[in-house]
Amino acid sequence: MITTEFVATATDVTTCEACWKQPVEAARVGQGVRDLLCLSCAEAGYPARTVLFPPLGIRGLTQAKVEMGKHKAPGLPKMPPDPGPPLPNPKPTPTPNKPPV
Repeated sequence: MITTEFVATATDVTTCEACWKQPVEAARVGQGVRDLLCLSCAEAGYPARTVLFPPLGIRGLTQAKVEMGKHKAPGLPKMPPDPGPPLPNPKPTPTPNKPPV
C-alpha cells in the first residue's frame, strides 16, 4: 500500500530509497516494512535498493556466528604460536651509502 500521509521520524532517510536522487514524498508499507520513496518510484513499484542497517551489520553476520563466539570483543593481545627467532642484540649497524632494503 502506498501512502503520502506518513509521519517521518528523526532517523528516517530524506532521499528516496530506490533512486537515491529525489526527496521522499511517499511511503510504501508492507509486511513489517516501510519504504520511503519519491512519487515516481512508488508509482513504478521500484524496490528499495539497500537495507541501511540490517540487524546483524553490513558484513552479513549470522546469529550462528555470533553465538559461536567468533565475533565477540577481543581480549588482551596474544602471542602467535611460533613467534620466530629473537631479534639480534645489539642492532646491526647500517652499511654507509646504501639504503636499507
